[in-house]
Parts: sequence; C-alpha cells; structure tokens
Amino acid sequence: MKAFFLTGSIVFTVIILILAFENMGLSCNGFLYVFIPFDSPFMMVLALSLTGIFSGVFYTGLIMNMIGNKGDEEAPGNEW
Repeated sequence: MKAFFLTGSIVFTVIILILAFENMGLSCNGFLYVFIPFDSPFMMVLALSLTGIFSGVFYTGLIMNMIGNKGDEEAPGNEW
C-alpha cells in the first residue's frame, strides 16, 4: 500500500509542477491543462484544485500508512 500512495503522490506532484511551468508565460485567457486549452479561468482553477486535492489525499494516505504500520515482521499471519 505504501508503494501505491508513494507512486500516486509523486505522479500528482509532477503533474502540478508540469502545469505550473507550462502556464508560467500564459495570460488568463489561454490556460493549458496537460495540453488541453481552457478558455475560462474558473475551470482552470477548478482543475488545479482537484489535482491538488488528489495529491493531498495520496500524501495523507502515505503518511498515515507509514505512521500506522509497525513493520512487516509484526504483520498479522506472520506468527512463525
């Protein structure tokens, strides 16, 4: 499960970085979201917000999994 959360958080962080550097020189009427142009600044803010929310979910899941997991040697079913 750690690998899933780690991979998801890395992927969404990279997407946020790509979007930030892709839109750095654009004005408010020509936003690009992964090569899809948006005419409305509201839709662009909404898309970026959803990407940030998904990134936060993956980071929170990763941190909670790392805090709550005691290690593989204490996992249920490993009594031997």
